[in-house]
Amino acid sequence: MENVYQTQKARIVSINRESLDTMLFRFKFVDKKLQRNFAYLSGQFMQIGLASWGECPISICSSPSDGKEFFELAIRDVGPLTHKLNSLGVGDVADVRGPYGNGFDVDKFIDKPLVIIGGGCGFVPLRPLIIDYVNGRIKNNKLQIFYGCLNEQTLLFKKEHPLWNRNSEFVISLEKPSDKWKGEKGLITASIIKRDIDPKSVVVIVGPPVMYKFVIAELLKKKIKPENIYVSLERKMYCGKGVCQHCAIGPYYVCKDGPVFCWKNIKDIPGAL
Repeated sequence: MENVYQTQKARIVSINRESLDTMLFRFKFVDKKLQRNFAYLSGQFMQIGLASWGECPISICSSPSDGKEFFELAIRDVGPLTHKLNSLGVGDVADVRGPYGNGFDVDKFIDKPLVIIGGGCGFVPLRPLIIDYVNGRIKNNKLQIFYGCLNEQTLLFKKEHPLWNRNSEFVISLEKPSDKWKGEKGLITASIIKRDIDPKSVVVIVGPPVMYKFVIAELLKKKIKPENIYVSLERKMYCGKGVCQHCAIGPYYVCKDGPVFCWKNIKDIPGAL
């Protein structure tokens, strides 16, 4: 019988500091055959852990269009395990299993305007979609990116922003920027209100719970259909297999039926967000 909790060894091949508390790790499986056969979808997640430290779910933030040579995880230092993981160096090995969950069905996005809205660390699982677009995997007429963050120090993937800005309408809004900040200030909803969004757009949103309510309200005002709004509820996940029931919302388990959901399917479930 297959052990669904069996982990595999993955070695860190590069590390980049993305913000004050977030590191971007590039991994390769120690077993080269596993790496060659590794396949995942944008929006899926991995379980990563260390012996005697436990494990946690982390969204994959590389893209399938990058190829099969590696996968990337952006890990934020928010507790004992993630603190330990962020202390690792190139060459160190972690235990991983996955990928898990229901990712983004990018075929549904093709030939429609695409809008990506991310808040804080919720921007991590959205990076693969942007890479997919830049690499030509998602062929759309237009890409709009709205990224809300606290300040300059918490912004992620800053080295990639110039490329994204050339390929999309890329808007960053900071709640508490320094005096040197020349971009938009305030909540991300204000940036959305000020801009035209095609009613035929497909919209993907990931962020803190409070953000969803106000962002979705503004999108509906702009005539975006609920069936064209997708959210990722990755913050609710725990075991990855629907056993612990920590992530249950209505009839769904986020780790098995999500983390990506169409808003139309969950909008009437109390406490879904």
